Amino acid sequence: MTVKAIYEDGVLKPKSPLPLREHEEVEIEIKAIRPAEEDDDPTGWKTAEKFIGMWKGAPPDEPIGAEHDKHLYK
Repeated sequence: MTVKAIYEDGVLKPKSPLPLREHEEVEIEIKAIRPAEEDDDPTGWKTAEKFIGMWKGAPPDEPIGAEHDKHLYK
């Protein structure tokens, strides 16, 4: 069954009654439903913007672009 719920105060609260017995054990798979504008990054630019400037202060002669693995995976 698929049930919509709200996460509030550390608890998942179903938006409608569930056909379950008291103390019945269940298995839950969670899929967050977020507005499209939060997940809409088809080019990856929003993610890339987070990394812009992260190498400020690196030595000017350091070839960060050519040797990016060395810098990312120290």
